[in-house]
Amino acid sequence: MKNRIKIEIEIDESLKEPEVVIRTDKDSAFVERIVAAIERCGEEDRSKVTAYKDNVISLLSQKDIIRVYTEQRKLVVSTVGDKYESKSTLKDLEAMLDPKMFVRISRFEIVNLNKVTGFDFSVAGTIKVLFDDGSSTWVARRYVRAIEQKLSQM
Repeated sequence: MKNRIKIEIEIDESLKEPEVVIRTDKDSAFVERIVAAIERCGEEDRSKVTAYKDNVISLLSQKDIIRVYTEQRKLVVSTVGDKYESKSTLKDLEAMLDPKMFVRISRFEIVNLNKVTGFDFSVAGTIKVLFDDGSSTWVARRYVRAIEQKLSQM
């Protein structure tokens, strides 16, 4: 059974903080993904994104954001089923968003890699990004190499 994990929890009241030990026969990409997932759990929750819709202010969790892009000179924050406006700049939002989840794909757009279902490389020199809600967008040619490098690191 490939990529199976045996998990045991031991309560030790002498510990001041949780301790994780991974026992394995060899280091692998699977083990590295486990370590990365555990590290993400230990990080502080990134700040929520303030967005507006119909004169109502909403605090959006970063995990719910599909993409952030400019449209008709307004910054749009897209989530599953809803679109909001942000008064921040794209640059400010990019600095605030988790760089492990979000990547810039053009001068006007940032996407959440956790919401991406695939990348279509069928058109030479470009990449079409497919999202789990059925929407899609394109990576600007200038950002293609950076996206390819980011994908090779995952």
